[in-house]
Amino acid sequence: MTHAPDPDDSLLSPAALRRLAPEPQRKKRAAKAKPVEPAEPTTEHLLARCATNLGEAASSTARRAHGFDTQVEAVWQLLRADSSKRPLLVGKARSGKTALAHELARRIASGECPEQLRGLAVYEVSPASLISGLSFGEGWRENLNKLLHGLEERGVMLFLRDAHYAVGAGKQGDDESDLADALVTSLRNGRQRWLAEARADIWRVAASDDTTFADCFAPIALADLSVDSTRPILEAAALDLVGEPAIEPQQEAIDATLDISSRFLLNQALPGKAVDLLEDALRFARRNNATQLDASHLIASFAERTGLARLLLDDGVVFAEAEVQRYFGERVLGQDPAIAAVVQAVALLKARLNDPARPMGVFLFLGPTGVGKTELAKTLCAFLFGSEERLLRFNMADFAFYWQYEELFGDPDSDDLALKRGLLSRRLAGETFGVVLLDEFEKAHQMIFQRFLQVFDEGILVNPAGEEINLRNMVLIMTSNFGASMLHGESWGFGGREDVDATERRIMRETESFFTPEFINRLDSVIFFKPLSLADMRHIAYRELRKLFTREGLTRRGISVELDDAVIDLLLKHGYSPRYGARYLKRQIEKRISYPLARAILSRPAGQAERTVRLYTRGELIEADWVQETEPERLEATVTLDGQKRTYSPVDLAAAVAAARTRLERYREQMEMQTARERMDELLAEMSGPAFWDDSRAAEERLSELSEVSQRVDRGDDLRRALEDLETTVARIAERHERRLIPEAARHLAQLEHDLDFAELEQYFGAPEEWGDAYLTISTAPGDAEAARWASQLIELYTTWAAQHDFVCGTIEEASVDSGEWRATLLVEGRGAYGLLQSERGTHRFAELVQAGEARRKQVTQVRVELLPVLEESALRLPPNELVVDVRSIHERGRRLRRLRAEGRAVHQPSGLSAVAATDTDAAGAETLVLALLRGKLAAARREPGGLQAAPPWGSVARTYQLSRRSQVKDPRTGLANSNLRAVFAGDIDAFIAAYLRHRGTG
Repeated sequence: MTHAPDPDDSLLSPAALRRLAPEPQRKKRAAKAKPVEPAEPTTEHLLARCATNLGEAASSTARRAHGFDTQVEAVWQLLRADSSKRPLLVGKARSGKTALAHELARRIASGECPEQLRGLAVYEVSPASLISGLSFGEGWRENLNKLLHGLEERGVMLFLRDAHYAVGAGKQGDDESDLADALVTSLRNGRQRWLAEARADIWRVAASDDTTFADCFAPIALADLSVDSTRPILEAAALDLVGEPAIEPQQEAIDATLDISSRFLLNQALPGKAVDLLEDALRFARRNNATQLDASHLIASFAERTGLARLLLDDGVVFAEAEVQRYFGERVLGQDPAIAAVVQAVALLKARLNDPARPMGVFLFLGPTGVGKTELAKTLCAFLFGSEERLLRFNMADFAFYWQYEELFGDPDSDDLALKRGLLSRRLAGETFGVVLLDEFEKAHQMIFQRFLQVFDEGILVNPAGEEINLRNMVLIMTSNFGASMLHGESWGFGGREDVDATERRIMRETESFFTPEFINRLDSVIFFKPLSLADMRHIAYRELRKLFTREGLTRRGISVELDDAVIDLLLKHGYSPRYGARYLKRQIEKRISYPLARAILSRPAGQAERTVRLYTRGELIEADWVQETEPERLEATVTLDGQKRTYSPVDLAAAVAAARTRLERYREQMEMQTARERMDELLAEMSGPAFWDDSRAAEERLSELSEVSQRVDRGDDLRRALEDLETTVARIAERHERRLIPEAARHLAQLEHDLDFAELEQYFGAPEEWGDAYLTISTAPGDAEAARWASQLIELYTTWAAQHDFVCGTIEEASVDSGEWRATLLVEGRGAYGLLQSERGTHRFAELVQAGEARRKQVTQVRVELLPVLEESALRLPPNELVVDVRSIHERGRRLRRLRAEGRAVHQPSGLSAVAATDTDAAGAETLVLALLRGKLAAARREPGGLQAAPPWGSVARTYQLSRRSQVKDPRTGLANSNLRAVFAGDIDAFIAAYLRHRGTG
């Protein structure tokens, strides 16, 4: 065996030792050995370590760069001229800088270039490749000098990618020189041809940091092309990209490419981003054996790559609001108003009515801990972007000082690029879509508030490194416990001094004073999260237990778990905390359920056949025991509903569910659901037409009709889904003998039957406004203190009833404490509120025995309840010449609103009807409200035979309340009575509502 001469070929040189080693050892050492560098590296060797031959790369691909003829000519001009300036292609990411450089290399290789450039070899380098590839031997600086000197007479042009990163690259210790300094001589002397490219935003900062380096270049701008300018480029690129087998791009595919790339790829520029998207879609279509490329392939490939919801990408996907609300409602319990606000934002995104120059949404979530703020953010992230992992979370309590402000947004004085960019930029790098969650935002430094104002306004973050971070496809959510102490105070709820709306207004005022109105005005919405009720926590407990029962330790062993009803009650007893919310309950579940289960599993004797564990209570403890399966177990469970115990078996549940399906089918037929759905589709189709808004009056009428039919369809769909879910659960109980699901199924059955009861009442509704919201005014005769006491009791009754039925209810106006009157108006919002509350309109008479000296006498007091519909202004217009409106500012105390600031009175002269309102809003708000009340009075008058003047001032008696030894509440119109006064005052008036509507419908 012979060997080439080795410079270290002495007896004990490494090379000699390698030759003397046994063969296995030589192989082992050879596998670990690093490449041997020549003692004096050649120019070819140095070039191979740090550069790529673009001429060879260009010849291996048929792709061309289209639409850059002007820029190509500008580059030729600079390369031909005897100039100290080198061409620098400057533009946004994907604006075509690199594609243009490759096109130039292709033309040079094929001879399509000026005479003096023919035969040039074009090599691509970058700051990263130069530093890493040349860092050996004497170091990158010496090797770079050798390379550049060796290339001067070689007919080579170097293409420098990412020229902006040359500034600052390669600095070591106290040596301030960098790669940019090392390149300046070669760039200036003209003996070496150069072409470079840089990102426009970063180049601005780099050029200001090193003007000497920047002066070596003549920038050639590649602007972000318009959609119209990109279209012919994309069509030409499509012909290059079709490949084999050929796939024919349809015009709709080109249109979809331009639409999606322009709308969603905001960090990149046209035409590059459109060409990339088209290439992805062609690969997707080829995988699916398509012969033509259409819009569906673009949408599907983009959704697959990004996770973005097809709802936002495809106009053909209908926005089913009820379905979306259900998706959120199943994951975030007890926060319907918060969910409604988020769903509204999703609707704006679907309709493309959001501001494209801002983030997709900017929200402030206010509420105590553990009520679902973070869960709603995660749910929104999963819905819009396909995964909760797209959520970027920052604990803003970690950024309370100024130096932490620089840590977050970047330190302009740092030489370290990572520190200069800042944590926020680094976390957002490569993230086109997602949710940015800024937890405990109120704890951040004030400078952070101010910096985010720009981000909220423009959707752009510019860091000290000069990078532009586009957040316009992001949702920004700030959470705060601000105002949590108010939410936990006694004033929250239905029995306190303030209602929900008043508490939220107080929190809003405090929030504005803390964050400043300027900050609040940048937000799309401030969303309040209320403390979770006991009913909400019960649902959460069931949900968390279902998750627990699917853990690997149970499923792997095939173990099912039965749950006694008392277990939930005990968990809620120890785990229900309005202050700490669901987190405390989850800890109780882990603490009280997981260990008994683990103990039962680990204590099971080998070979034991039992596969069912029963959880039950013993005193204040939760125990777990194996269910004996030697005898067939009776598959039934006892459930407590409305204070009564009932035993259910699968047969009982199946029969009840079958009866519910019969009722639902009858209800859908009576409400003409299929006709309503067809009409809804017709109206939606009309809305998408270009002429829909030409006639504003007709458009308003269509929108009003759409609201009515869509509400009817949504109610039917909600009931159908609830029934189908229940049928699935009951079938599972029967098939798998899962006794633990019986209590849950029984509760869902009770809820479904209750919802059906209310839905069936809608067949007795008359006018369209009965499906809408309602104003409920409770008033007494002036100076009647006893009546005022009962009026307050009625307000609590209606507020509690509204909460039980998921209506939003709050006080919107009232008479001041000093006026001598007692009057308060509630706004009850929810489908069918006005229709359902028809039974309450009229006089409520209270009779009780009171002590008068030594004797007792019967005392009768009366409270008037007035019910008015809430109408849009377009539904009933009030001509100004028929009105007398007087509004004034006041400063008086209220009972429920605390501070009254304005009072308004409006009179409709033709009818003589009038309305009055005292509010905690400004004068404009008072005027709007008093006109809305007057509009409701006029609408109600039209419903009365002979008008309101024909009816007695206090109306008919709606209900009597007999408070004595034999207490009773009775509706004299229907004859229905209830002896449980406590239940009635706690909101149990459904039977009275149903009886009155049936009485009215048949009377």
